[in-house]
Amino acid sequence: MTEVSPGFDGANVPSTAGLDARTLWTLLTGNALTMVGIGFFLPILPLLIAARGGGAPLVGLVFASGMVARALIQYPAGWLSDRVGRRPVIIGSLFLYALIFPLYALPFPPATIVAVRFAHALFGGAYAPASLALIADLTRADRRGVAFSRLRASDTLGLLIGPVVGGLVAGLRLEYVFVVGALVCLGAAALMLWLPRAPPRREESRKPEEQVAAPRLLWTLLPVLLLAAPIYWTFGIYDTVWSLYLTSRGASPFLVGLSFATYALPVVAFAGLAGGLADRLGWVRAGTLALLAYGLLALAYPFVASVTVLILIGVLEGSLTAAGQPALSAQTSRIAPSGAQGRTQGLYQVGLNVAEVAGAVTAGLLYQARPAFAFFSATAVCLLGAAASAVLRGLLGSRSAQ
Repeated sequence: MTEVSPGFDGANVPSTAGLDARTLWTLLTGNALTMVGIGFFLPILPLLIAARGGGAPLVGLVFASGMVARALIQYPAGWLSDRVGRRPVIIGSLFLYALIFPLYALPFPPATIVAVRFAHALFGGAYAPASLALIADLTRADRRGVAFSRLRASDTLGLLIGPVVGGLVAGLRLEYVFVVGALVCLGAAALMLWLPRAPPRREESRKPEEQVAAPRLLWTLLPVLLLAAPIYWTFGIYDTVWSLYLTSRGASPFLVGLSFATYALPVVAFAGLAGGLADRLGWVRAGTLALLAYGLLALAYPFVASVTVLILIGVLEGSLTAAGQPALSAQTSRIAPSGAQGRTQGLYQVGLNVAEVAGAVTAGLLYQARPAFAFFSATAVCLLGAAASAVLRGLLGSRSAQ
């Protein structure tokens, strides 16, 4: 599919100056700052729950509640961004997200954090589909691997800085992490005010009865989701148990934060290369490579006792998986129907969050039984996803031949 997004010239070559360049870099900078705020608290949240007397199952439930909230909000948020524009959804989501942060610092019972996390993720979840749709608006179809790689690099740049600094702040007092996270995300919301105002986006050239329904969108997205969902299952596992696992191996809060940074480092450093690979390899091969890397490395983690080696493996993992997510996001944007980019991105994010919820809940239960079981489940799901990709390509090839 080839399309010319608003702000591109008639030759389908992206404009390098003016409104679109400012919009793109404002979004990328604000996104990085947002991820700094998220990186401040995400690795520390399991430690806060443990400090208040909660165990691994409660940690899994807290993360699952956030994932459920994001899954519930993202399709409506994508629809809203198609109707009223990307800017109001992005700014409103970030502002409300920042306001929830201080609630974590209040002396609530551990179980209350489940509700706080649900509200936090519900407000913050509207941001992703609007920002992903805006990136698609600004780039042509055959270069979206590069564009989404830059977006992921801005994500991981924030996560590269946030966990390290958050670990240092947590060394003073855990609750301080959430206050600083609120201030950083408020700064990101203020920066997004520089995004240009745009008229509401409509379902161009479609009558209401012709608009693509959600089930049809989901069917169109299914081949991409089969590769992307196992990646997010793995993320759900790591969000839930990684901090606890490193701590059990003797890591300090600073080293926990550093482990997240080592994973992010190659994603940021090789963003341009990863984006080019995403466009050249294609979404199936890039996604399959990412699945194999996540699955095989998850299999190795339970047999490594050294905290230093565990941290260094993150560099390899980040390098091998850098092209996978941008390639899958780019393919999602390419198959979006006209005027439904936000809804398509929202539905895609719903699928990813469902997988992440399953991974988080499973990890909490399996980790309680034996830590290695949580990592082995990531291996199993990733390898099944890679196999499903191969089977799907065979079926599609056979149907095309027929």
